[in-house]
Amino acid sequence: MKKVISTIISVVIVLCLSLTAFAEPELQTPSDDDISVCYLYTDKISGTLSISNKAATCKSTVRGISGTTTKIVITQTLQKKNGSSWNKYSSWTKTFNSWYAIYSNSKESLSSGTYRVKTVAKVYNGSAYETITIYSKTVSC
Repeated sequence: MKKVISTIISVVIVLCLSLTAFAEPELQTPSDDDISVCYLYTDKISGTLSISNKAATCKSTVRGISGTTTKIVITQTLQKKNGSSWNKYSSWTKTFNSWYAIYSNSKESLSSGTYRVKTVAKVYNGSAYETITIYSKTVSC
């Protein structure tokens, strides 16, 4: 009788240990590089900010679609954080009669704080256009 009980207990233990747990795979949060937005006249848009020695360099790049995009208007705004809001610090606008545009500006003598660049691009196909707004990563000085 002891042998039977011992065998049953052994079988139960083996069965319990061999059970496999199944769980949903962990969902990964997509990074900015994983997110793709579909535009009508724009292939890619980016905005960057770098600050060195209290001088900001703002760069906006807009790549339209060759043969489709006819004009790009970029408004670039350097913004400074004030509490929970962002205030305009400096702004520039330029029109590019092309399907590709790189727009760089600089601002010296920045006061201490946290900054970002707001890029608003109007990307045209003839008289039709789409407006895209993006923000750079924040930089402190």
